[in-house]
Amino acid sequence: MIGRRGSPSTEVADKPRGFDDYDLRLGDILRGERATMSRSLLDVQRELKIKASYIAAIENADASAFETPGFVAGYVRSYARYLGLDPEWAFGRFCDEAGFAVSHGMSSAASGPRTGTARRKPDHAEPLANPNASFVPRGEAFMARVEPGAIGSVLVLMTLIAGVGFGGWTVLREVQKVQLSPVDQAPGVIAE
Repeated sequence: MIGRRGSPSTEVADKPRGFDDYDLRLGDILRGERATMSRSLLDVQRELKIKASYIAAIENADASAFETPGFVAGYVRSYARYLGLDPEWAFGRFCDEAGFAVSHGMSSAASGPRTGTARRKPDHAEPLANPNASFVPRGEAFMARVEPGAIGSVLVLMTLIAGVGFGGWTVLREVQKVQLSPVDQAPGVIAE
């Protein structure tokens, strides 16, 4: 017989997680729908007139990025409607994930900016002013578009224009020169 030195382990071995084992968050769904429509954050900003930083905050379920809580519901519902999702479902998921509570009526939370929550300071006041933002397309330098042959052609053309201009100026100066030559006889009026 085979003897065991220890008791067999009763722990269940950790299995690798499958595709359906991960939590599907609202931001993943929104980003996926936006990517399906092949729209960037700037495209959505142009079409919905909502700041790209607010769109990114909705996708990240970050309610602290909004200045006033009164507009959050409208922004989330508009963005969900734009993506073809149910606006009420999307707003409910946003509230659950972000821990956001709608303030009703004339409450102090609804009438002014929040005072109790500390807002994290962004790297830049306006995310679109940040040239290193991930959603801003990179521009190329001016000199990257200029070919060396074009610079040589422009220099030859400018030299040719300068040469023709100088030659024309010299001829014009020679033509306009007035030369007086002495006369042997004085004019009749002065001679008398």
